[in-house]
Order: sequence, then structure tokens, then C-alpha cells
Amino acid sequence: EIWEGTPLLDGRRGGLTYQGSPLAPHDTAQFLHQSPQQQWDEQWGRTPTAQEPSRYDIRYVTSVLALFQVRGTAFGSCSLLLHALIYTLISVIVCGLVFFGCRQPELIRTTHLCELVEYISALLGFLLILHLRASLRRWCSLRLDTLGGLSGAVGDLAMLLAAHLPQPGSEELKALVRRYCLASLRLTFMQAEGTDGVLGGLVSERLLTDDEKRKLEELVSKPQAMWVWIAGIFQRLAEKGKLSSRLLVLIYGICRRGRGAVGRGQGAFAYLDTQMPFPYVHFLAVLVHLNSFAIAIKSGILAAVAMWNLRRSEEDGPISDTEGLQVLILQVCFILGVPTLYHAMLEEVARLSEPLESRGQDSPRRAYHALLLSEYKALQTAGEHPPLEALEVTEAFEVREGDLVNDIVALDEMPQALLCP
Repeated sequence: EIWEGTPLLDGRRGGLTYQGSPLAPHDTAQFLHQSPQQQWDEQWGRTPTAQEPSRYDIRYVTSVLALFQVRGTAFGSCSLLLHALIYTLISVIVCGLVFFGCRQPELIRTTHLCELVEYISALLGFLLILHLRASLRRWCSLRLDTLGGLSGAVGDLAMLLAAHLPQPGSEELKALVRRYCLASLRLTFMQAEGTDGVLGGLVSERLLTDDEKRKLEELVSKPQAMWVWIAGIFQRLAEKGKLSSRLLVLIYGICRRGRGAVGRGQGAFAYLDTQMPFPYVHFLAVLVHLNSFAIAIKSGILAAVAMWNLRRSEEDGPISDTEGLQVLILQVCFILGVPTLYHAMLEEVARLSEPLESRGQDSPRRAYHALLLSEYKALQTAGEHPPLEALEVTEAFEVREGDLVNDIVALDEMPQALLCP
């Protein structure tokens, strides 16, 4: 399914355009932007695009049109609908028992029950907000440390290679490094889902060769291994005198940041391997379900009393049909709204705790892949085809004696303890 106003990967320019609109569309009324079908570029290999929505228009999400958007939101879960139907059925059963089983339902005092439900609901709402806030902080930290750190490392590496190796004979080296970087991103998502045991799909997408696939399948932390391979490439170039030692040190630093972004220290799996405490999460889940049961019982009793009052004659005492109808409508809204809201928050917290899962709307892996590929291509193209003015300025630049300072240290001025024996 392709929507208008979706980002397209432009292979010629290495940038992003929108189908039928500029990069920042002003006339697109869609909530979510979804990328087009997968394409193939013979020069750059696969051009993956998102199968999940990757961006949304904040203007429409915050407008009244948000009331009519269900797909891709916290309320678009089938589990949420099932829970709402279960508690509504419980409320209907309680209402029928009270209405047909009690002789005088109007004498039932529901004040204490309503107070109990209100206290539990207020406490539960406060705890769920704290839990949601903690999950959002973990989600943002993971995105910044993992995807942001990985993207920064890939961009820095692409910049160095584009600036130091702009000559035509270096395309094969830069293509190999680019492929390893993209494979590290894909393997990070696969390892988070536990599907990194079978790598045949990456071979078919030309991200791995058969030899690389066999070697990776024997390893545990496959995303980190890709950065070891990248560092090894430049280390062997330095050994053969084809790369300066200073540039090798810079590349080592970049590879260290890239490996750390997908590692278990401060990267993705430092969060994924450390879940919220089980007793705390179990306590919140139990409290949500017990509160929903209490709301269903309370709403069923009040609805039964309201229906009974609507049937009563005014000869038995002053009765307001309007008040009875108002109570009945409020209880229907209460049983449909409050449990649904609390269960939506609980499910959203569970979804945020696994931000790299493909089932979530917040994890468009192919969109990240396409953006990373687009940025790498843009930097590589910029290095291979600099503007004429930049070439003319560098050719006309003159250096006077004393303008440049080399890192030469006079050994006779150094302390004797620092000199080599």
C-alpha cells in the first residue's frame, strides 16, 4: 500500500524527495507517510524502503482529525478491543443480575463502591504515567545511543573516506565499507528480534556474501563483528603502507563508536537485555485488570438502578427520567472508555520497551536503512565531485614560512624520564 506524500529515495542525488510534493509537504492530509515498494539500483545495490509508517504530520495528529485515526495508534490493537468487549460483557451480566434479581434495586447504596473505584483509578493513572515516562526515557535513550550513534559513526566514516579517497580507484573499498555498515544496522534489528540465526535474506539482498554469511552464523554478536571487519580492512591497508597511521587512529575511533552503538555496554542491547523489574510490571498489570473488573461491576450496578428508575412510576416517589438516562449513558461511556484507556497505556508501555521490534509502528527499519544509504551516497558523491570554487581556492592558496606548525618535538627539551632508553 503506497500513500501519496511519501519519501522516495533519489539515487541520482542521494537525497529525499516526496512523491508529488516537496520534502516538507503543506497539502498532505495523511497522518503517516509510508515509503514505496522495494526497488533495485544496479550501482548501489538494494534500495530498501519502509514497510511501516516512518513519519507523521504533527499538524494533523494534533487536530480534531485525530479522533478518526485508529490504525497505527495506541487504540488500533485487537487485544485492546477484546479486553473492552470482555469488560463490557461483564458489566452487562452484572446489570442483568441486579435488574432481574433484586426486588428494589433503587435501594442499593453504591457510594462506597464508587469511592473505591475512584481511588484505585486515580492511583493507577498516576502509576501508569510514571511507568510510561520511564519507558519513553528508555526509548529515547536507545534511539539516540543506538541509531543515532550508529548513524553518526557511519557518516563520519563516509566523510573520511570521501575526503581522503576521492580517486576513482577507491569505489570498491568504499562500497565494501558501505555494505558492512548497512549490514550492521540490519543485524542489529535482527538480533533484537532473535532472528539473526538465519542470514539467507541478507545474502539475497546483497548485503552479505556466502562466505561472510557462514562466518557470521558462527558468531554471537553479529552487528559488532561487522565493525571488527571494517577496522581490519584499514589495519591491513596501513600494514601495506597504503594508509597513514593518523588516519588509521581516526578510523579506529569511529569503529569503536559504531561497535559501541550496537554492543551490550552502552548500546542497544544494554537496554534490551535489562527489562523493567518483573514484580513491578506484574503489579501494574494486575492492578489494571482488577480496576477494570471493579469498574465493570460498578457500572453494571448503576446502569441497572438507572434502568429500574426509568421504569418506575412517579406514584412511588419523585423520579427524574432525564437523570436516569444521564446516569445510564455515563456508565456506558465509563465502561467503554476508562478500561480501554488504561489497557492502551499498558500495551503502549510494553511496545515501547521493545523499540527495535518490527511489529511496532515506531521501528521503520527499512526507512532507516534507506536514509543511512542515502547519506552515505551523498557524502561519497560530495567527495568525488567537489565544486569548482573549492578546487580553485585550494590551488591558489599560498603558504608562508611559519604558517604551518608540524608536530615535531625537540628531544633535548624533554625531561630525561620521558626519553626512551
